[in-house]
Amino acid sequence: MTPPQSPSGTIEELVLNFAQEHPELGQFSVASELVKLGHRVSASTVRNIWKRNGLETGYQRLMAKSKALGGKAQAVLSTEEQALLKRERRNRKLVAEARNSDENPAMVRRERILLAAAQVFARKGYAHASLKEVCAAAGIQPASLYYHFKSKEDLFATVHQLGIKRVLEAMDETAARYDDPWQRLEETCAAAVRFQLDRSELAVVVRVDTGAQLHAKLQKKIDADRAAYEERFRRQIDQLPLHPEADRTLLRLALLGALNWTSVWYLQGRLTPEEIGRELIRIVFGYGHQREPKPAPG
Repeated sequence: MTPPQSPSGTIEELVLNFAQEHPELGQFSVASELVKLGHRVSASTVRNIWKRNGLETGYQRLMAKSKALGGKAQAVLSTEEQALLKRERRNRKLVAEARNSDENPAMVRRERILLAAAQVFARKGYAHASLKEVCAAAGIQPASLYYHFKSKEDLFATVHQLGIKRVLEAMDETAARYDDPWQRLEETCAAAVRFQLDRSELAVVVRVDTGAQLHAKLQKKIDADRAAYEERFRRQIDQLPLHPEADRTLLRLALLGALNWTSVWYLQGRLTPEEIGRELIRIVFGYGHQREPKPAPG
């Protein structure tokens, strides 16, 4: 690192020189550099000088440097400084959003990390995605990510759980609107197919990837999410008036298999995702011997 041009001058002048030439440095780093130059100065002194001159934050120091050099940020700041300025702007926006919504900035940042992670995992898959890419997409430093998530596995599991929660809420809200068990199952299946074929990042992450190789601990979490999804269908199928010989377990597995593969073969055409969901129920349950036989006319 290159020190300010003049090692002499008042402490305030030296601190302000550091602010312009190295706006990325914090108060402790600046104080340490000044001590190396033979000046006795504390971090609190540096901060007080910054505060008096409107340079208390990294964002303020970067903007001051840009203005002092008489140009736009992209023209006068280094690549690293531009990245820092972009990150600082995002942080300021995050704090403003949190203030307006009465949310904790940390929670807003966590949500942004999850959305960025969903984008990266959806595009590259779990195996090929990196936390570095997630940090870049979220505009944060790795330390900020690790404050919220201890590992890549933890982050993926949280994103997957968020996606499962979204589809479960849609299925539960749909099921609550119908009393007839057949109509309830048809419309629930329609909601599930709509999510399966959704192009959103969360939907892509949640879809079953038969080729993915996950660690045992992560796979256990994913299996728990899917079990909650499958449980919705088990409960509804148990409530159906089926033929005594119908195997409810096999019917449920056949339905889930058909649902999970819709994203593989579906092409937008004559049937909507909802229509496909309803038709799957009629094919699996309605056109064979599974339905309870109607009594013969008297």
